[in-house]
Amino acid sequence: MPNSEIYDRKNIVMKADTLVSHAEPKIGEYAGSKYFSHILDVWSMEDLYEDSAYGFEQTDSLILGDKFEILSWACGQIALCPTGSSMLFEAMDDGWSLALEDLNGPDFHIDVPEKMIVLDNGGLLLSALGRSEYFRNILLVSLVRALRDVWQEARHGGFDEDYAPQDILVLERARAADLDVLAVMVAWELRGEGFGSLWRHMIGSEDGDIAMCYSATLERNPASAFNGYALAMAFKQWYKSDSRVKSCEHEALNDIDALLQERGSKDAFGTANLNASKIEELSALPDQNQYLCGFGENILLDEDYAGMSDMVNQAHYRQIMHDMSAVRVHGIPFRDASLAEKIFPNGEFTPEGQDPCSLI
Repeated sequence: MPNSEIYDRKNIVMKADTLVSHAEPKIGEYAGSKYFSHILDVWSMEDLYEDSAYGFEQTDSLILGDKFEILSWACGQIALCPTGSSMLFEAMDDGWSLALEDLNGPDFHIDVPEKMIVLDNGGLLLSALGRSEYFRNILLVSLVRALRDVWQEARHGGFDEDYAPQDILVLERARAADLDVLAVMVAWELRGEGFGSLWRHMIGSEDGDIAMCYSATLERNPASAFNGYALAMAFKQWYKSDSRVKSCEHEALNDIDALLQERGSKDAFGTANLNASKIEELSALPDQNQYLCGFGENILLDEDYAGMSDMVNQAHYRQIMHDMSAVRVHGIPFRDASLAEKIFPNGEFTPEGQDPCSLI
């Protein structure tokens, strides 16, 4: 097991002429997920990382033959840079595993109780995914984002037990922005290590504006690489895309709605007050520096960060707040608790033969 405190390029030496047998996958059935309900091949990240030291020459003609090789290559690539290796080694130390499946939606799914990351294969055949530099880079970005989400989960968990829906939305936006910003940072670090493919991919992707903002800030102010300012500007750029913000809000509102239906309206969410320090804590890097230090208050108050412009999401949010104010008895919502008590005395059905209207 590598030391998670040490970034050592010597651990990633490629030995193309050495034959290594693949580790056996852990077979598991994960029928509880909304994304898949079939048998998965799952490997520990430790096995994948250890195997990444063998057989993968960094050439344009690289061909990866199966799931294990694809995932092993991805782990090896991420370990080549400081930020990526820190997140990867921490996940390895915590016993996380990795799988590759068709999720038909999100680019990754994390199962916290099982400590499992499932990456989306985009519905591609393994032969196509293993041969294409473009699709491998998409997978690499997804793995970076997933590792950052695991890193955040270990420190902050979910927000629903502590905060109300309006604050959950603010935090989920910030967390989603942070995932994309860290993906840009890892791509930039890999570029500095001589592996520029991922950075070129980031520039041409839908998050290219974030990457260009980051690099432009570094060019104008080289010190911003060390004080977090370049990352803060990239974070700010994330909010300038309506599609990114709307998509994040849509997913967060769906999750909030599902939790509300599961728990009922009473005390469904927390009541803690969201403050600037909580926002800034989400930006902590593996070296413990917070790139949003000093920006938290602005993120809480500025409508560019905290507002909601999409009409559909606004309607969904208002419906959630309405449902939270309702009293549910046997799945039936009531605005008036006293009326609910009259129709369902002590939470029970009205006795047979008695007219409920006579109780009003």
